[in-house]
Amino acid sequence: MTSWGEVADQAPELAEACLRLLKCDGATVAYLATVRKDGGPRVHPVMPVIAEGRLYVFVVTMSWKYQDLLRDGRYALHSSPATIDGEEFYLTGPARQVAASDVRAAVRAACDQRLGAHDFEALFELDIDRVLHTRWANWGTKDTWPHYLKWTVATGLQTG
Repeated sequence: MTSWGEVADQAPELAEACLRLLKCDGATVAYLATVRKDGGPRVHPVMPVIAEGRLYVFVVTMSWKYQDLLRDGRYALHSSPATIDGEEFYLTGPARQVAASDVRAAVRAACDQRLGAHDFEALFELDIDRVLHTRWANWGTKDTWPHYLKWTVATGLQTG
């Protein structure tokens, strides 16, 4: 398992794209995919936060995404696509619930107290196995073509 800070150290270009697209400030919506009990996908809006070199989301405990993450921590987090140039960003890995009050306080501080004020907001850290940044050349034309910047635990940074 790899933390956000480790990915950012190994692949600063990816970290810059992530911060530009996901913001990770607790005010920008991204889409969290989880795994339902029957194995199917489920997608939910969340507001990711980076605090102390780690990536977090608060999840409402009455939601299906909370149950999904407790049962099967696999997730995918995807940015809203940029409408001007089609740029997008996603990452995958295992999520785990964090109960430590000092960590919760740090995450709340990192998002200017916008999230995590209620007991029904569970905190999950998103560890990272894979990252993909896509930038589309000639967006919106017949000549559009994707350019990829990828990172995985196994291979490190790759372009394609």
